[in-house]
Amino acid sequence: MILPVILGPTCAGKTSLALKIAKDINADILSIDSRQVFKKLDIGTGKFKDRAEILKQEGYWEINGIKIYGYDFLEVNEDLNVIKYCEFAKRVIEESKSKKRNLIITCGTGFYLDFLMGNISYNEINSERKNLLNTLSLDELQSIFRSFETRPEVDEKNKVRLVTSILSLENPSAPKKFFQIGGVEYQIFKIEDTRENFYSNADKFADLILSEGVISEYEELVAEYGTQRSLSGLIYSDIAEYVLGKINKDELLTKIKFSLHAYIRRQETYFKKIKSEVTTSDRNLIAVKISNLF
Repeated sequence: MILPVILGPTCAGKTSLALKIAKDINADILSIDSRQVFKKLDIGTGKFKDRAEILKQEGYWEINGIKIYGYDFLEVNEDLNVIKYCEFAKRVIEESKSKKRNLIITCGTGFYLDFLMGNISYNEINSERKNLLNTLSLDELQSIFRSFETRPEVDEKNKVRLVTSILSLENPSAPKKFFQIGGVEYQIFKIEDTRENFYSNADKFADLILSEGVISEYEELVAEYGTQRSLSGLIYSDIAEYVLGKINKDELLTKIKFSLHAYIRRQETYFKKIKSEVTTSDRNLIAVKISNLF
């Protein structure tokens, strides 16, 4: 089974492109996004599409009749990790194989894709050592990471990436077990663009979600669930500061835009290590290439 993956940073237009292709080739979509998995986190995670007909189901949405798996398979107060996500993705992929359904993957969370494809071992994410490393400060993790004479290129401001790299460096000869899905070939199509264009798209998204009520979305979820890990990530952590009166609305908008820009930079850094069949800013070319696979 060939699985095309549209890889790109937030606000790059991955889902819109996938929806267009899926309509043409009668396919479903699997979203690899660590934020869109949570129910009711809709506006701030960009699940809604303008003027689209949306039907919410358990573990997927139907948008204009096209199923997008990976939306809404966890409650707001549940925890997510890479293994839990990839086990879910494996069920979707294997069901698509058995039913001979075309499937397109969109990905903004490169670490999850790497694990799904078997590029990262269980050893690197499961250990008591990991629990200890997770208690350390960023400075402490950077110090440990830099103590290795030979080390991979990673985002040293990202604690998750540092912990994963340290575990790998500390146990280079340990027997490794990898996540596997038999009979699958991934083909990566990476959306490339100027940093300015990605930032511009992100700024428009920030303006849009504020006008669509993302602040109310956050307040309603906190009132229902209290403070949760799912509500402390991108965009929602900035809204928390606004709700607490630490910043005003203009400052909130600016902060959301800065947060999105920083997130895009982190994504681009990680995506550099993922080999792609096609890297282009031409979305139409990606559409043609993917359509020709089926």
